[in-house]
Amino acid sequence: MTFYQFRSITTPYRLPHFNLFHSLRVLLTPTELRKPWILYLTPGLLAAELLHICYVVIALRALRHLLLPSLSQRDDSQPLDFSPRSLIVYIATSLFSTAILCPLEVISTRLAVQRNHESAEFNSVAQEEVGDAEDLPEYSPAEDVIGYDFLFDLSSAFSNR
Repeated sequence: MTFYQFRSITTPYRLPHFNLFHSLRVLLTPTELRKPWILYLTPGLLAAELLHICYVVIALRALRHLLLPSLSQRDDSQPLDFSPRSLIVYIATSLFSTAILCPLEVISTRLAVQRNHESAEFNSVAQEEVGDAEDLPEYSPAEDVIGYDFLFDLSSAFSNR
């Protein structure tokens, strides 16, 4: 599911909302359409996703049970044994988790955007040369990246002309 989300965000084409199969033909290569499991076999992607899941589900959950055992034993959401030590450990864990999870999410995003081809002559980062994207309008053909124009006067955007 993340493949479609990341690729639809980064595509330069305006995808049709109600024509799902045409959008999929634009977002995925012919190889990925024929063999959808190849998306998960992208080298490194499955490992990055598994590390992310294991860290969140196993490590952080075990740490929560150690820090706040009263939350894991009762349905009451008020911890009885909350201490300053637990707060310091929580803040340190949050900082450490950010340092671990942010690079894993960047790796997963970059690998999910990478296109998979059967033949080696295709560049895996480039869009298809020929395909279903030819008849779709681009967002901004003159610019490589669509960004916020800091020189744009917001007051002129709301004036009635």
